[in-house]
Amino acid sequence: MENIQRTYSIVGPKLQVAPNIDAIDAFWAKAIAENPSLQRDHQVRWIGLDKETTAQIISFIKSGEKTATFTLPWVNSFYSWPDGYPGLPIILMSCVGEPLLVVQITETIQTTFGAVDFSVTSLDGPPVREVPVWLALHTQYWNGILKDLDMECTSDMPVLVEKFVVKYPL
Repeated sequence: MENIQRTYSIVGPKLQVAPNIDAIDAFWAKAIAENPSLQRDHQVRWIGLDKETTAQIISFIKSGEKTATFTLPWVNSFYSWPDGYPGLPIILMSCVGEPLLVVQITETIQTTFGAVDFSVTSLDGPPVREVPVWLALHTQYWNGILKDLDMECTSDMPVLVEKFVVKYPL
């Protein structure tokens, strides 16, 4: 039997509770029972800032309005997490550690923070698609993460755009 690796790629505002491993395991088992091709290395991530924004983002993903997520290779490197790649399933969880959705990366685009334009921001949810809004939100969010690494957002900072499709539940 092959060794499937799960990476908990969780940074940012503090979760209200630790990830619920039993719930994540049960959710993952249901996801791969429905879609066996998902049985591979995968990540668990928290998306959003709090309960309200997480619910809003999940709604945008389910409706097809949000079709990508955005990560920082600097952070992945610091924590020895692999960068996202096409085919990688991601379990998205709530701020209370419960699994909500599985998305699967279909394409990655490498860019820099200074090069982010509407072709990138248009992949995000409707409230943050305007470039100045997207940049302000992500500058604040990512600087909160990077502060702990003695870093900050710069125009040449690499950004990984991860396009995805929803895989579970459909």
